[in-house]
Amino acid sequence: MDIFSKIKEMLVEQFAIDEEEIVHEAHLQDDLGADSLGLLNLAEALTEQYEIEILGDDLVELENIGELVKLVESRISSK
Repeated sequence: MDIFSKIKEMLVEQFAIDEEEIVHEAHLQDDLGADSLGLLNLAEALTEQYEIEILGDDLVELENIGELVKLVESRISSK
C-alpha cells in the first residue's frame, strides 16, 4: 500500500469522513475539519505506523494532503 493510500485510510478512520473527500489538494483543517486534537492523534498514528517523528505542529503548517505525503516520504527516507 502506498503512503497516500495508507494516510487516506488513517484519515477516514480518525476523522470519520468519506474517502472521496480525501484528495491531494484537501486541507486538513479547512476541508477535512481536523482540529488540534485530531492533528495530534494523526501525528501519533503516523509516527507509530512509519516509525518516524511527526509532531502535531508539523501538520498545522501543511497546506494539503499532498504536502503531508511528501513530509512522510522525506522523514522515511532520512531515517
